Amino acid sequence: MEKSAEWIYRGIWRVLVEWFRVPDQPPVLPSAMQGELRVFHPSRRFLTYLKVVFWLALALVDAVILAGWMLLYWGSPVWAWILTLPALTLAIVPDIIAYIALHLMYDTIWYAVSERGVHLRRGIWVITEHTISIANIQNVSITRDPLEQILGIATLVVETAGASAAEDANSLSVGNRVIMIGLDNANEIRELLMFKIGASRSSGLGDPFEGRPSKSRQTAQWSAADLALLRDIRDEVAAGYLA
Repeated sequence: MEKSAEWIYRGIWRVLVEWFRVPDQPPVLPSAMQGELRVFHPSRRFLTYLKVVFWLALALVDAVILAGWMLLYWGSPVWAWILTLPALTLAIVPDIIAYIALHLMYDTIWYAVSERGVHLRRGIWVITEHTISIANIQNVSITRDPLEQILGIATLVVETAGASAAEDANSLSVGNRVIMIGLDNANEIRELLMFKIGASRSSGLGDPFEGRPSKSRQTAQWSAADLALLRDIRDEVAAGYLA
């Protein structure tokens, strides 16, 4: 069934990309956000996370369907056999639909981190893009639920001034907040953002950080001729003072 679902998904994805122009390439940041760029999807383990959550919910539904079928069989075996095919359909079809839906969700989530900002893109029919400037970031935090801890992934929350703790943490972008779900390197991304925040603030609000000072900031270098001229001036001044 997994192979069948994968085959169906590839066909649907090709139709979405070619006919409905769903982007299958990384996002292009605004020119003001250009610079050193790191673009990535959530971890593949996030896809496993989504499937586990779905399978747990589906197991409950299948248990209810099986219990109902057994009760029906106990009361009316004929009707139970008549409804066997619909019951199997209810148990199998959601697996295929979930495979397609979860993979579509995963494949359309993109994160981008540049010298100037954090960018998120998601969506199929309605494509949502959200950007936060590095200079405006106030807090970067990491959260993990028990299943995320088992799978070794985490959620990175990037907030600017005015972000409310009461906002829906299940949304990928809410107001002044970008939520980067399903990361297996959340600590690394957090350290990267904190470095860029510090670099941005030390070089001026919103200015691109330069790893080394410009020539105008470097100490002037004196040539041998300049030093000789300065010595002559010093000697003449000293001689005039002594005279």
